[in-house]
Amino acid sequence: MSAFFVAGVVVACSSDPAPAAPKSFCDNAKAAATKCKEPQPCDTTLTTACVSLEKAVSPSVVVATKDCLESGVCGAQTCLTRARKSAKPTDAHARLAERYCSQCAPDVADCAGQFYVPKSNLPGALVLPFADAVVDAVADTCTAEAGACRGSFATCANDTIVGALATAAPDIGQCAAEAFRRDEEVVTPGGGVQISTCTAENCKGCCRDDKCLEGTQAEACGKTGSSCQTCSAVQLCTEEGQCREPCGPNNCRGCCDNGNCIAGTQTDKCGGGGGECTKCNAENPDLVCSDQKCIDGSCKATCLTGCCTAQGCQPGTLANACGTGAKACLDCGYGRTCGATTKACALDLNSLWDFYVSFTVTPNRKNDGSAWDPFDGAPDPYLKAFSSIGTTSHTGQTQVRPDSYVSVFIETPLKGVPAREFLNNLSFELVDQDLDFDDTIGGCRIPLTEKLFDGSLQSYTCPQTPSNAPVEIWYRINPHS
Repeated sequence: MSAFFVAGVVVACSSDPAPAAPKSFCDNAKAAATKCKEPQPCDTTLTTACVSLEKAVSPSVVVATKDCLESGVCGAQTCLTRARKSAKPTDAHARLAERYCSQCAPDVADCAGQFYVPKSNLPGALVLPFADAVVDAVADTCTAEAGACRGSFATCANDTIVGALATAAPDIGQCAAEAFRRDEEVVTPGGGVQISTCTAENCKGCCRDDKCLEGTQAEACGKTGSSCQTCSAVQLCTEEGQCREPCGPNNCRGCCDNGNCIAGTQTDKCGGGGGECTKCNAENPDLVCSDQKCIDGSCKATCLTGCCTAQGCQPGTLANACGTGAKACLDCGYGRTCGATTKACALDLNSLWDFYVSFTVTPNRKNDGSAWDPFDGAPDPYLKAFSSIGTTSHTGQTQVRPDSYVSVFIETPLKGVPAREFLNNLSFELVDQDLDFDDTIGGCRIPLTEKLFDGSLQSYTCPQTPSNAPVEIWYRINPHS
């Protein structure tokens, strides 16, 4: 086992704002839908029904799909396809495997143990990405007829899944089922190349089913020959042909005034983070707006060595009220302290953090052009993580993700590590599991700064070396839980 330990401490001296609240699955699905230049019909269908979709698939798939969307991949269906490899069996899946093996395939050796194993010739992979309620429906419907259910199980399971999802929200059943059956390449429903006669040259609105529509309705929104988008229940179709959510945390850094996002720096319209604007002097005429917060107006003239709140001048040395120069006090947030002399938020080097791995991306070939596995096969990666400072170190390892170039882990291999240790050295190694001996794919030290300790999704690409392939990793430095 090789590690990438690097001496030296990297410490930044910046004043960081409090970390933003993490976005939900629906937030990321809707954001991706507005960024995709050519969303597929199923992308808009799944995005519109994101609440029902989140309940219909397993929790591990929800997390992996959310991370995929947040990383910038276009389309909910494409991210569902990637996320299927992260699906993990639950107790409901175990019950289904036992019923199938006892009722439908009693003669198959180690049937329950192999039911969800990729390429095992057993049909468990079809059901694995779905939530317990869907799995229970498949068990009740498709394993009832002893001895005869083996040949009909796959068709029955697919129909049951589509029906169960369609009950929750029309049209999502087939889209979700297709996502978990297809490869990552996007093709037409017939498997060929899409040929369209509705284009930007002949359509001022948007195109759907190769027909030009006006493009100004919520159910068919778009301009200049783009694919029609179906706006969600909380979105409107603008004159520009774009689905837009009302002003809120997802799209406004200032505050919302009658649905419009404004800077939030006026005394009668003050606020930030996409909340409703506040009229500071509505009840107290002495309050003014400073740094998007309502503070005591007299404080700005007298509190030169501290910071200001609505209650007046504060010392500016508390983690939840930090600052100087009569500016609005800041809440430093988890794992950060307020300097007694600097009166600025800074990372507490003794605070504890977790290293979360969302997914990695491996090149399709080794450096020498050969395949990772026999018969031109994809690698079977797992990830080793390391951190160290002085004589203290932490190590961790993920599960194997078979046959994957985009390996979705959604695991936390390192937990409860002091910030100073991560800043000194956080490294990883991606390894291909083989029958004889495991091969190193690639890896490196991940350079960190204080600003990355906020739970946001980050990426880093390890450079190619003579012995290692370039590897891309998407990760988070999360507050320890």
